[in-house]
Amino acid sequence: MSSITIPMITQAHRLQKDSSLNFRTKLQSSLRLSEKYHCNIHLKREDQQQIRVFKMRGAFNSFISLTQEQRAKGLVTVSDGNFAEAFAFFCNHFKIKGTVFLPEVCFQWKIDIIQKYGKDYVEIRSVGESFDEAEAAAQEYIKQHDRIMIHPCDNVKAIIGNATIGIEIIEDFRGEVDYVFVPVGAGALAAGIATYFKAMSPNTKIIGVQPDGAASMKASFDAKEVVTIESMSRFCDGSAVKTVPKITFDICQQTLDDLVVVPEGKVSSTILELYNQGIAVEPAGALAVSVLDQYASQIKDKNVVCLISGGTVDLSRFDEFKEHSLLFEGLKYFFLIQLPFRPGILKSFVSLCLGPDDEISHIQFQKKQNRERGPCLVAIEVAKKENIKKVMENMTKMHLQYEVVNDSKELFDLLV
Repeated sequence: MSSITIPMITQAHRLQKDSSLNFRTKLQSSLRLSEKYHCNIHLKREDQQQIRVFKMRGAFNSFISLTQEQRAKGLVTVSDGNFAEAFAFFCNHFKIKGTVFLPEVCFQWKIDIIQKYGKDYVEIRSVGESFDEAEAAAQEYIKQHDRIMIHPCDNVKAIIGNATIGIEIIEDFRGEVDYVFVPVGAGALAAGIATYFKAMSPNTKIIGVQPDGAASMKASFDAKEVVTIESMSRFCDGSAVKTVPKITFDICQQTLDDLVVVPEGKVSSTILELYNQGIAVEPAGALAVSVLDQYASQIKDKNVVCLISGGTVDLSRFDEFKEHSLLFEGLKYFFLIQLPFRPGILKSFVSLCLGPDDEISHIQFQKKQNRERGPCLVAIEVAKKENIKKVMENMTKMHLQYEVVNDSKELFDLLV
């Protein structure tokens, strides 16, 4: 069993309350989601932290636990972005020199935020193509320079800090909580919250949620040991790790009631749905709401809390989210069509194949001499999912040869 105790968690919460910073976030009722799923849904708004992500808590507990000797040596962390923001914030807050190791694929806007929070107290080093490569470089740097590592997830202090969210949920919720849905990346958030709930509210079911493109904890659960996934999508960058730490794996395996995987397209749909409710979240922050469709029958008439883990999202990504959502919902299809080279073919295609509410959002076609036909890449958006069948029937009636690009991942990645 975990060595984390309730007194450790309550002590961390007391230190948060005694600090000059405000860590407590709203437990906000969601009327729209409650009506949609016929239950009582509240959102724990960790996106309202000062740096817009829950990792303030784990980072603070890690920093506040340091000795003066450790502070004097200087600190190091490795992160894909979110924990680095919290690390930089507290390096500046406590006036401690720190070095942040990031993978080279980290978004530039996140790097800018990290530097803004850390100011002159933080040095940023971009190394390698993955978290694992950046971590290896950080560990080598620590050996050479005798620094102290503040790890974002393989870190008991961070897990304890994250667990304080559980205290606030139980204090603020009127009545018994039946379900808590928690996003899972490396598992430090879920490990902390589940540890507290299993001790203080054992009848509450704690459900972890991972994106299908980075389901390293789920793969480890299935294997009953920590495994490294071969490939990983960075779409949910706040929860994307190839290998979870053994400490979080062990705790999550003991305390989670279920661990569920959701498609990244569904996450995009949820981001847009929450944005229409005035809540801007990052992909990882939408995971806990994205899974509700899968639990619709179980949560009916129940008290439910979904943890919104963060809101550090670049608004320029919303076009990406919209397209991702349309593809997932079956409202946008890409076709590779062999179009005959004859006058008026595009006009005929539009008038004969598309319905009144359908539209072409992308077309790529180059007519070449001395050829009877050529490939045309077309993206079609439909108002209703079932409309696409009619479009395909109409293309068949026109004797057009076509391939649905959505159905071929290799072709989709190459062309789209």
